[in-house]
Amino acid sequence: MGKVEAMKRLIECTVPLKEKMGHLRVDQVGQRQWNEYASTRVRKPNPRRKSLDGYEPQPVSPGTLRREFNVMRAALRQSWKDGNLTKPPVLEVPRDSAPRDRFLTKQEARRLLDACETPHVRIFLALAMFTGARKGSILALTWDRVHFDSGRVDFQEPGRSLTVKRRAVVPMAPALRKELEEASRLRTCDFVVEWNSKRVTYGLRWSFKRLCERAGLTWMPTPHHFKHSVASWMAMNKVPIDQAADWLATDPKTLWNVYRKFDPSYLEEVTSTFDL
Repeated sequence: MGKVEAMKRLIECTVPLKEKMGHLRVDQVGQRQWNEYASTRVRKPNPRRKSLDGYEPQPVSPGTLRREFNVMRAALRQSWKDGNLTKPPVLEVPRDSAPRDRFLTKQEARRLLDACETPHVRIFLALAMFTGARKGSILALTWDRVHFDSGRVDFQEPGRSLTVKRRAVVPMAPALRKELEEASRLRTCDFVVEWNSKRVTYGLRWSFKRLCERAGLTWMPTPHHFKHSVASWMAMNKVPIDQAADWLATDPKTLWNVYRKFDPSYLEEVTSTFDL
């Protein structure tokens, strides 16, 4: 199901590209065309908005623009491989989003768990908070990869191709073991996160929104906020970056942005420079 979701996101990226550049041949697409596209790419108004009076279009986020750029560049490279271009155009990669500053405090995470009344939401939260795994990895997790005897959770799907989004095998924290044992006792299908004896495929948006309200959170974290929060907790606890990268199945270079903010102790030796 993760592949279906990824394909849906890919198709969504092609829609605005086709609207703006669908009339061009592949050999007519270059830096100038991309710059024009990027400068005019704005969010569509909310369809529930009754009137467009006073509406001011807002630019899409840098992350959205970068995803669309990657889709366009991949299409151009494929066209080159198919012999439709003598060489792929050299394009300047747009700047990525700034690192997320917002993260869950441990107190907020505890409040979410304490307020959770729905079993499938609770086990999803527990796995997200105690492993830092991605949403897709958690929703795809099956009980045969939860090893109570060795105290490990294996997020690697059998037969799944290895991609840049790696998946880890992580130890169970005692609190996570307790949550998993309770979920295992109530299980009715092969998937750890289940609803009505079926796998939860797309996420927990509405259930999670209500949970945040019950927990008294003034903001609604996204699934990625959990991974970012776990990385932040590790940085503040001075977990070595290589260990954190293995645990989170994340490139150490990516984690460095988090560590640089939350564990600036590596700069402490520099203070001796200012002894006058």
